[in-house]
Amino acid sequence: MEKIKIIKQNSKNYPTKLLQIQETPKQLYVEGDTSLLNNDAIAIVGSRKATEYGKKCTSYFAKELAKKGITIISGLATGIDSVAHIHSMKEQGKTIAVIGSGFKHITPKENYYLYEQIIENGGCIVSEYPPETKEEVANYPRRNRIISGLSMGVLVIEARHRSGSGITANLAMKQKKEVFCVPNRINEKTASGTNNLIKKGANLVTCPEDILEFYDLKTLNEEIEMPKEYKEVYELIGELPISANEIAKITNKSIGKVAESLCMLEIEELIKQVAGNQYVRIYKND
Repeated sequence: MEKIKIIKQNSKNYPTKLLQIQETPKQLYVEGDTSLLNNDAIAIVGSRKATEYGKKCTSYFAKELAKKGITIISGLATGIDSVAHIHSMKEQGKTIAVIGSGFKHITPKENYYLYEQIIENGGCIVSEYPPETKEEVANYPRRNRIISGLSMGVLVIEARHRSGSGITANLAMKQKKEVFCVPNRINEKTASGTNNLIKKGANLVTCPEDILEFYDLKTLNEEIEMPKEYKEVYELIGELPISANEIAKITNKSIGKVAESLCMLEIEELIKQVAGNQYVRIYKND
């Protein structure tokens, strides 16, 4: 077992996205590369009893998004979660697994090898629970808010009615994150959840490009030339509003230096100011 890092809520390394959700975890226990927690990321979730169709869709989306530098987040469960983790790594991409127990009780047991592979391949494992915490059913809905919270959006591939994946999607909607769903045949049990989410307004997607184009991620993953002090500020700004004071606290910069960077990034039309003197990144669909 790799050394566990504890990231407290007041730490500068605490993921910015989680500071902007309800019930922000007081601290995170992390193994692996903690820098991934602030990456552009898409969560991929779905049924534990995945069909071959669901596995093929998951493999396709995970591989193509990973190729574009998108970190893939999931929950280390069997089925769709496992396929998402495995196939993102096959493209030398990075993956984050959020678990609902402590590190001394990795579940399911058959995924312990996958847990080790994620660490060895430069990914990371996240839990809000101390290492000795055993698996409890009640922990999983809470785990799901972290999966959606760390992501820009959630892709649901196969979900039954009232499933854990549906909970993750609904949490994402409450967090004002985008939800994407792969459509399926109406007579499939694993399709009822995803098809209902589409009815509720989730984005219907049929290929990874649909997600990439939504966020203009093809452009975002190209290296943008800018001074180091501006880039540090730019990388903290995403789709969720963040204030200059929050940026100053995270970067340990003076408010004057942060304001200068924000001004230059606005001039370059890379970010924009929104209500409450907060800032968001400019995407293609803005």
